[in-house]
Amino acid sequence: MSDSAFPTQRIGSSRRVLSAPVVADRDALLLSLCARRRVLHIGCADSPLSAHKLNNGSLLHAKLLKEASVVHGVDIDRDSVDLLRRHLGGEYSVADVADPLARANLVKFNPDVVLAGDVIEHVRDAASFLRGIAALMREVSNDVELILSTPNGLSVKTAVNTLVGLEIIHPDHVSVFTPASLGRLVSDCGLSPRSRFFYHVDAGNSLRARAYNTVARVAARLRPAFSEGQVLVCQAVA
Repeated sequence: MSDSAFPTQRIGSSRRVLSAPVVADRDALLLSLCARRRVLHIGCADSPLSAHKLNNGSLLHAKLLKEASVVHGVDIDRDSVDLLRRHLGGEYSVADVADPLARANLVKFNPDVVLAGDVIEHVRDAASFLRGIAALMREVSNDVELILSTPNGLSVKTAVNTLVGLEIIHPDHVSVFTPASLGRLVSDCGLSPRSRFFYHVDAGNSLRARAYNTVARVAARLRPAFSEGQVLVCQAVA
């Protein structure tokens, strides 16, 4: 049978790589977007690194408590939430935003911003997670923003590691998103992207790390989508 008996199927499509401003520090960007606002912080505990980050001062939630007007932390890890409550004080819920009953209690906080900083890559059902956030936002107000950050599947670090035969990934990550796939997912889940940023991740102070930092920053100047991480600011679709 000839090949012509089978119609050609288009299994993919190409598009221009997305561009956006590149910032040097993810936390500084997230904090500036949340400053003086009511923030519902999803994934606030950063488990299983909660104690380590509390000790070295890198925990985003601790920084957020100093910048936002009011913060309500949300996480599914009860032990880590208890740790934050003891060391930082503040308001917390142990809840899954994909659960309608849990969302009903979170709506009462009446946030201006929902922050999910580097959480979605840990979530096995990312669509349910985002649909839950979108539903919560619609119940509060059309003006609520979602600030979503995650590692970037197009980062130059990924390409460099692949060239030397390595795949380096956090042991708790279950998904990796490119700018296009993340935009498509949030749109499919009832969210409308309004602005986008890319950010760097400092590799450290060793000679090898400094060399990588230099390569990464040069690559990002040429093509912002080579950056290690990405941020989307979204609103819920009515």
